[in-house]
Amino acid sequence: MCGRYTQTLSADELAAAMSAVDETHGALRESYNVAPTTAMPIVMASAQPAAVAGADRAAADADRAAAGAYGAQAQAAAVPGRVLRLATWGLEPRWGNARQSGNRMINARAETVASRPAFRSAFAARRCLVPATGFYEWQRVAGQRRGQPYYIHPAGHPGADGLFAFAGIYESGWHHGKPLATFAIITTEAATGLEFLHDRSPVVVPRSAWSRWIDPEVRDRADLAGVLRPVPAGVFAAHPVSSAVGSVRNDSPHLIDPVVLVREGESTGIEATGIAATALDGIGDTGGINDIDGRATMSRIDGMPAHEGTLFGEDGARPHAPR
Repeated sequence: MCGRYTQTLSADELAAAMSAVDETHGALRESYNVAPTTAMPIVMASAQPAAVAGADRAAADADRAAAGAYGAQAQAAAVPGRVLRLATWGLEPRWGNARQSGNRMINARAETVASRPAFRSAFAARRCLVPATGFYEWQRVAGQRRGQPYYIHPAGHPGADGLFAFAGIYESGWHHGKPLATFAIITTEAATGLEFLHDRSPVVVPRSAWSRWIDPEVRDRADLAGVLRPVPAGVFAAHPVSSAVGSVRNDSPHLIDPVVLVREGESTGIEATGIAATALDGIGDTGGINDIDGRATMSRIDGMPAHEGTLFGEDGARPHAPR
């Protein structure tokens, strides 16, 4: 599954790279530690055809209400194209009640996204691209209560410049009387070469399929089968990083720096155990993350009070916290 990622480009850079009209109005924030419930940029079709509105009147009304919150430019966008907008990570199904339950799903399985009630409407007509420059996954380590985080990035781009796009779905609704857009990232079988980290990986949309993926007129899963596949071998690379990424309070370029893994009992000449101390330089206060396992950090991952709702992983299962 995908529970943390990076998006380190500015709104201008994203809009230019993805040929999209920027409708984030200066609110986009780059991040080296994107966690669920964070408002992040997504790219969607600028307008839905009349056929979609006719088939799902309630959905169309909600989408129009949400568009109104983004200014006149969104209202005037009535031609095919792409727009860059902000949405909260954690899909709120259209039949949900964000003001009361707030039960949101951060991932959707490619195998069932077209059929499960929570996802099928969005998959049919509200697909989006989720811009990213990398993502994190935690490898379980035998005999250790915490997993080892790895940073996964486009091969040849270990820094912050390797833009790609996750396959996403989105919904538009209301929260505390204000329009709210939410999204989930679709996952599939682990990418070749990354199985040692997790048995699932996010779906990455090839650049050549960006327009087809967000086109609301493409509604049949069979037409999108070529997109919902694992990433081919060699496209991504991975390296271990500091456990500081386990706390959402940390957000620094140093989070993606490679670290030297030290086995228990070995010495590197550095006064540290487990993770090389030099990897933490410049990060600052880690908030005691080295004393907290994944199960205890769930509230930090949520980034929201308990009464605001519960985050769920693929197909409604509670996600694993960083291990």
